[in-house]
Amino acid sequence: MIESALYLVPTPIGNLDDITLRAIEVLKSATLIAAEDTRHSKILLTKLGIGNVKMLSCNDHNEAERADLIAAEVAAGGIVALISDAGTPMISDPGYKLTAALTQRGVKVVALPGPCAAITALCAAALPTDKFFFYGFLPVKDKELTEKLTAIIPSTTTTVFYESPRRIMTTLNKLKELDPERKVALCRELTKTFETVYRMNVTELVAYLEAHPDEVRGEFVLVVGPHEGESAELSAKAQAALQQLLPVLKVKEACALVAELTGESRNRLYDYALNLKNQAQG
Repeated sequence: MIESALYLVPTPIGNLDDITLRAIEVLKSATLIAAEDTRHSKILLTKLGIGNVKMLSCNDHNEAERADLIAAEVAAGGIVALISDAGTPMISDPGYKLTAALTQRGVKVVALPGPCAAITALCAAALPTDKFFFYGFLPVKDKELTEKLTAIIPSTTTTVFYESPRRIMTTLNKLKELDPERKVALCRELTKTFETVYRMNVTELVAYLEAHPDEVRGEFVLVVGPHEGESAELSAKAQAALQQLLPVLKVKEACALVAELTGESRNRLYDYALNLKNQAQG
């Protein structure tokens, strides 16, 4: 028995067999399906044998406005399923504004487990998974891209990015400039017919893709392995000091002060500070 609530329902990122039995049950029981793109989602629903269900669009531009309609549907005993074009809602997809608005109203929200390109790529990458950071899509502008990638160079955490076929070579070349030996895994067309996972260092990967330009197409998830050289971890004291000083001082001033107090390298402090600021900016 599916109870009245808003359900966050993951949908396949490629292979339709990846949808869960529970997701199908919720979609078949739904009195309303809120979809990122209703035309796109109707293709999946038709293949699942689900028809004659009320649908409305719910995307980045209107999800806050949809909160009243969806709250009213649940209040009347309805079952609402939120789906994105592919994967798990809210993971670089719409859903956060709607979910936040409904939980504030006391509406029950249920998240279903299921397909997610970031997690699938992380598992396929053969890189450390004990801790990881997901950035979503990388910036388009060169300066911001450089800052983002520079921030992860000293990181001891595996990092996951989404990237488009138009931008992937720019991103890889920039990473190659910053750390030519960095281990990466590039996952292409996950769960689809031409799924490919490239596992090598970034210099080797750039050379391979330059020699095989026909493979620079499709949807990409880039997994960047952790720093493997001399430990890039700052002492807990230095990290705590920077976290307290950055809100009130410029980055260089904060790093200079902490370096004087702790004896840590200014370069490592600066890298850590940039990483903190990038994380704070999303």
